[in-house]
Amino acid sequence: MPENNQTVESRWDKSAAPTDHLDLLVYASNLLGSDPRITNFGGGNTSSKVVEKDPLTGESVEVLWVKGSGGDLGSAKRGNFASLYQNRVVGLEKLGLPEDEIVALYSHCIFNLNPSAPSIDTPLHAFVPYAAVSHMHSDAVISIAASANCAELTEKVFGGEMGLLPWKRPGYDLGLMLRDLIAANPEAKGAMMQSHGFICWADTWEECYELTLRFINMAVDYIEANKKSPTPFGASKPISTDVKASDLLPILRGKVAFQGQRLISTLDQSEAVMEFLSGSEMPRLAHLGTSCPDHFLRTKIRPLVLEATLDSEKIDKAFADFRKEYEAYYDRCKKPTSPAMRNPNPSVILVPGIGMFSFAKNKQESIVTGQFYKNAIAVMSGAEKVDQYVALPEQEAFDIEYWLLEEAKLKRLPPQKELTGQVAVVTGGASGIGKATARKLVALGAHVALFDINEDGLKATKLELQSQAQTKNVVEIMVCNVTQIESIQSAFNQVIQAFGGVDIVVANAGNARRGNVTDTTPEDYALLSDLLMKGYFDTLGEAIKIMVSHGTGGSCVVVGSKNGVASGNNAALYSAAKAFELHLMRVTAGDFAKSGIRCNAINPDGVVTDSAIWSAEWKEQTAKALGIKPEELVDHYAKRSLLGTVVTPDDCAEAICWLASDARSSRTTGCVITVDGGNKEGFLR
Repeated sequence: MPENNQTVESRWDKSAAPTDHLDLLVYASNLLGSDPRITNFGGGNTSSKVVEKDPLTGESVEVLWVKGSGGDLGSAKRGNFASLYQNRVVGLEKLGLPEDEIVALYSHCIFNLNPSAPSIDTPLHAFVPYAAVSHMHSDAVISIAASANCAELTEKVFGGEMGLLPWKRPGYDLGLMLRDLIAANPEAKGAMMQSHGFICWADTWEECYELTLRFINMAVDYIEANKKSPTPFGASKPISTDVKASDLLPILRGKVAFQGQRLISTLDQSEAVMEFLSGSEMPRLAHLGTSCPDHFLRTKIRPLVLEATLDSEKIDKAFADFRKEYEAYYDRCKKPTSPAMRNPNPSVILVPGIGMFSFAKNKQESIVTGQFYKNAIAVMSGAEKVDQYVALPEQEAFDIEYWLLEEAKLKRLPPQKELTGQVAVVTGGASGIGKATARKLVALGAHVALFDINEDGLKATKLELQSQAQTKNVVEIMVCNVTQIESIQSAFNQVIQAFGGVDIVVANAGNARRGNVTDTTPEDYALLSDLLMKGYFDTLGEAIKIMVSHGTGGSCVVVGSKNGVASGNNAALYSAAKAFELHLMRVTAGDFAKSGIRCNAINPDGVVTDSAIWSAEWKEQTAKALGIKPEELVDHYAKRSLLGTVVTPDDCAEAICWLASDARSSRTTGCVITVDGGNKEGFLR
């Protein structure tokens, strides 16, 4: 048989396979779910039927263990599987209720108080009279399932080993259909589910695992051996463009925002995506939409195909046309009970010559959204190689996208945090105020990019912050020298590539030197003027260019100092530079209010702990000027304040995040908040 990189090799290891039934189910599920050729992220489900002792009666009962709602097979643990009384699940048929009402009754079938919520596919497993059941979303098999001649191809590829179920939305009725198919075809070992995927079964999990792979490889081999054309997407039309992704992406990110909700992006320029985008048949296939229900729950019914351009009129028209078409689709298909229309903007944008942009409320979900559309591309490729690709009928697609059960699931999710979907850049992010601010921004739901020249400090901070985040990939680091405009521009381009743009910038990078106007060295003058004046000027400038291209506003926070108001002692250039920063904040607030961009500042004082500025040398010089020992500095600053308190980086971070958040300070710009414990010299006047 011909082989290619889609052929799946068995990884079953008899010596590693557990003997405990649930651990074995987890082992098999992880093997299946960790290979994208077998199923997509979060897709597919598995189950085992075992006899266990009822904790109430002590009687032996058959228990169905099935992957719970949500989650991913590749990383599933024991706690991700629901357990139900098998006889109670199949007995629900007697009630004669509509299938959506039956879902609520699954909780009454739970075995041993298992807290994992049963999947909507639970009956699909319950009605299969075998111990091990595997339901996967292999691209190769879905290519057959999404072909115009699905029935004929299923027979050709699998013979009598696989039956065929016509399209039916997942649920109890599909489980009954599968039961009847098995009864009528006892020799069948699996069933093709039109436009959806396939399911197969066996007496043991090793047999079921190997059968799953065999069915997938049969589809792979058939497609490769029976290609009508080596170019399933039509003649290739290579497209060259001068438009840069880093220039276009912030514009697109602004366009997909909806009702104040910003989104995070992922750019895919892989070979498979670029091949699809260059095909003459791409517009037709893209407009048909996806087929597998798992796909368009994230990708919507279809993507936006956009010309590679920065022309605002062309971009605006493309988005307006997409929204109009989506709204018409909603109006055609909605029912009296349908949820309200969600964001009518695309979640996937295809730009020939540049790549595929996917958007979601966090980075991990945007990656998954893009991967799902790549699955759809692979399905289209396979179907077009041997037949003709067909998508789900529009009404069926709508009924999945706006399924009341999915809406209920969305409403059960915890409320979004106030900075969900927003991107924050923090300069000087490896320590002190910058690190504390980044920590709080992540806790508030933001994606954070840290700029600093301290690469080791950046790496350590990223590990710390990412370990505390609720989702993956929310922290990125950029080694950046803010005294060099090229370094700043490169770092911001990396932020765009990582997240799509910038909503918040915290200009915090700093250092200090002692000296009055007579003894400040040229070296110290160059360092501080470049870092505290030019660095802040360029940081705000590059960030605001991106914010303006978004068209959704933004927030800038400058970390000043008490010395920007009070002269300080023997720190002439440092104090003057801090005064420059405060006035830079004011003029920026005035210039960009028309774009919805706010700019504010904080004035801290005496933040000695965990600060890159407070080096051993600076501490020695400051202590000497004050006539105290370096170890007495913290206590000195606390006693000097009106409140008699120590000021920490966390205190500064609290004020910065208040100013950064539109939810808290949307009516505040051009403002300075003092964070100094109360210092009369630092009073603003």
